[in-house]
Amino acid sequence: MRRFQAVTANVLLALNLLLLFLLIFQEKVVLPGWLQPVGRMHPMLLHLPIGLLVLVAVLWVFRRAFAGEGVAQLFRFLLIITALSASVAALMGFFLSREGGYTDNLLNWHKYTGVGMSLLAYALVVLNERSESNSRLFSPVLGLSTLCLFVTGHFGASLTHGEDYLFPNEEVVPEMAFTDDTPVFVSTIEPILKTKCYQCHNEQKQKGELLMSTMAGLLKGGKNGPIWVAGDPLNSHMIQRANLPLEDKKHMPPKGKAQLSPDEVGLLTAWIKAGADTKKSLGALAQNDPLRALVLAHLNAKRGASVTEAVAYDFDAASEEALEKVNTPFRVVVPLAHDSPALQASFFVREAYKPEHLAELSDVKQQLVSLNLTNMPVRDEDMKTIAQFENLEKLILNNSEVTGKTLADLKSLTKLNSLALSGTKVNKDALAALSQLPHLKEVFVWNTPLGTAELAQLQRENKGIRFVAGYIPSDTERLKLNPPMLVNEQFVVTAQTPVTFKHPLPGVQIRYTTDGSEPDTLKSPVYQKPFAVNGFTVVKARATKDKWYASELVEYTFFGGQHKPAQAELVNQPNPQYLGEGGKTLIDGKKGTIENFKDVAWLGFREKPFEAFFSFARPVPLKSVTLSIGKNTGSYIMPPNTVEVWGGPDKAHLKLVRKIQPTQPQKEESGRIEGIQAALNGETCAVVKIVARPVTKLPAWHPGKGQPGWVFVDEVFFN
Repeated sequence: MRRFQAVTANVLLALNLLLLFLLIFQEKVVLPGWLQPVGRMHPMLLHLPIGLLVLVAVLWVFRRAFAGEGVAQLFRFLLIITALSASVAALMGFFLSREGGYTDNLLNWHKYTGVGMSLLAYALVVLNERSESNSRLFSPVLGLSTLCLFVTGHFGASLTHGEDYLFPNEEVVPEMAFTDDTPVFVSTIEPILKTKCYQCHNEQKQKGELLMSTMAGLLKGGKNGPIWVAGDPLNSHMIQRANLPLEDKKHMPPKGKAQLSPDEVGLLTAWIKAGADTKKSLGALAQNDPLRALVLAHLNAKRGASVTEAVAYDFDAASEEALEKVNTPFRVVVPLAHDSPALQASFFVREAYKPEHLAELSDVKQQLVSLNLTNMPVRDEDMKTIAQFENLEKLILNNSEVTGKTLADLKSLTKLNSLALSGTKVNKDALAALSQLPHLKEVFVWNTPLGTAELAQLQRENKGIRFVAGYIPSDTERLKLNPPMLVNEQFVVTAQTPVTFKHPLPGVQIRYTTDGSEPDTLKSPVYQKPFAVNGFTVVKARATKDKWYASELVEYTFFGGQHKPAQAELVNQPNPQYLGEGGKTLIDGKKGTIENFKDVAWLGFREKPFEAFFSFARPVPLKSVTLSIGKNTGSYIMPPNTVEVWGGPDKAHLKLVRKIQPTQPQKEESGRIEGIQAALNGETCAVVKIVARPVTKLPAWHPGKGQPGWVFVDEVFFN
């Protein structure tokens, strides 16, 4: 024990002298790179001296209750370990501070008090070893050490969690009541960032030179530039970092911190895709805007209430039997909020709609407060059926066949406050009937025949109603068209699957190609009716109109297979984060989305190549094999370096029938789903093995150059 004490006494003296030296000459200290990982152990070790010092204090206070040399030796040992751990934790903290990203004022106070804590712990060891007269100093120094411990902890917690972490402001700030006029950023985006990002990017701690707790800091970005690119989420650092594997050191939030949920990533992606406007409110979003639906769902899930205010309803909830009856594959009826008796109904698939489906909601007509009939072929005569839903508050008829002739039938809906008629043929005379609705507050009339003068007159005559018409260009102004929209978002096709385009503006021509070339605004085929695609096809389209700029190009990749394997068996298991549903993921016809690679439709490979066997019920002649892959250069997801196709009568007798090297990106590109097709010569195979090898080293232009790439596959098709 004496030898241990002698050695540790010298070590403690050396460590504390080193700490003082580093503190005095910190501006001139340059640390080698290999010491940075040592500094990152500071958060792990700092809890050890805290617990030990508390234990020492307890033993000292109750020292008279214990007797014997053994207790004294234990006390002496605990003091030494406490001092050692305090000095080592302080040294690691100094190393960590050299990485930067912290507020100088708070960091300096944390340094000074941390070194002071180490010196006081060393002083306790010295006092305990000295004569009895020094024992009178032990209690004050122990008390001062305990106080220093709390002060150091306060500054450390403030660096990590914010200034008021240990001693929060006692002022209670009431929860903000968000309305339709509240910016989406304030109501939805900022709370997500505050919960998941501010911890490392605040005024006190700015990892990567990024400050996210102020608007100026957000717009400025960090050392890698802006954190988002408006309109391009897949090339925005925020989304790229969130989609990286959890074990990747660039993944954000870092491993061990509270992670963004898939819904939160989807919401941030949609907000950036919509332009990342920090001032645009929920009310300014079109009723059929995908961002609007995501924001409403997020707020309802978070608060368990409607966006405008929590409403108490005086009617009973519908029975389980009634809810089960009204829910179908094309009609979804769900509670408006958790534990609320109010219901909202939404219809899907225009071709499946029938007027009697609307009438069937009479079983829940008392509870129905929101009805969404967007894109449904609802006609004027259906207004009488809708008028039976006496408690209806919101009615969405966007892009329906309503002309407005029978809007007067809705006068019985005394609680209706929001009506959406965008994309319909309503006119000023038809909308005059809305004055009979006492609680109507807003009417959406985007892309209707209404002119500026008519809207102004309607607004004057109905001052209690807000008519939202969007932007109406002047006769001399030339604007850019929105891209054409794909109606049937079904990317796994058969010979009978039509490709159907539409555009909300009248008189627009849609030019398209199916051979991979870009459509010409004058010479390419004009879309006139749905057309069929056969197997793997890339369809490109853009909208054109006289006196308008042509739209951006849109591209859709369709897949199809004539021969479906009876079984798919993985040879190598995917990365544990991207397991999908095993081999059946590859032949279940379920496509993944480019926005969410964590979806079960994807299989992700990095450490090992993608390798799988596909077995057919009987031998089939194969002309091609197509892999549906994901590509997102910012998330290290690249096309395979090589793809091998092996075929034969069984697993034991396979031969290589085709090997290809897909084209690799030469610069950062937007994320997309692509097809890699290997043409075959009609080989008859009962078993096929496919091997797709990831890029072993990312190219020099890539931010992660030298690191291995990923391969993501969601489906394999055989023709």
